[in-house]
Amino acid sequence: MASCGRGPLTPPLITTAGGTIQFQFTVAGQITQSQGDYIIAVNAVTSSGTSVNPGEPAGMPTVAEAQAGSFTHWDQEFVYGFDTVAQPNGFNYSYKTVGTGGVVTFIPIILTSQQFIFNPQISTGSGVNNTMSIQLPISDFSIRSNPNGTNPPTVLTPPAVLLHVNYITTDNSANHTPQDQLGCCSLLTSGYDLPVDLTVKATYFNQLTSPPTKQGPNNPNLFITGGQIIVTPP
Repeated sequence: MASCGRGPLTPPLITTAGGTIQFQFTVAGQITQSQGDYIIAVNAVTSSGTSVNPGEPAGMPTVAEAQAGSFTHWDQEFVYGFDTVAQPNGFNYSYKTVGTGGVVTFIPIILTSQQFIFNPQISTGSGVNNTMSIQLPISDFSIRSNPNGTNPPTVLTPPAVLLHVNYITTDNSANHTPQDQLGCCSLLTSGYDLPVDLTVKATYFNQLTSPPTKQGPNNPNLFITGGQIIVTPP
């Protein structure tokens, strides 16, 4: 979204130890980079039940928060689409920082080819190239800016043990107009939450399946129909 920002290039220390999580993101049409942005928004929660970012609440990151510029429940975002054509690896993966006056910036997390598996076009069910998939180390979701300074710029403790996950699409306009998000009621969704336990091996599928009565955007390439999340802890 236009207010997300991209920020300076700050590669934090990343390790692949500690298990993996795979996100699959399915649309009614096809995953088409030129159509808009496909976003995985994440709120990461520690064992104490609070966000990895001090002073912020745990809960579902939503389109409304992004439009307001608060990004209250956003700790990280994964973006693939028309904004990431020139990005390393073809996508942008970043963590949130909050600066003076509450200005939010997303700082890229630099991944090497050994740290992720990305396939932007998988055919699921009767669809063709209708699913995007990214596998990442679970430990990455503990990355947040160091509240005590910039040396080091990021910290990994206490670790995240649970995620609240939302899938979002925007169009390819200068305003990045939101098109859809998870839940039964598209952009009007309220009260929907998708918590994902990072400590237990599990596959989340039914929780992401959109009902046939869901109202979404006219562009099927930006109409979210569901997906899958696979957690493989150490």
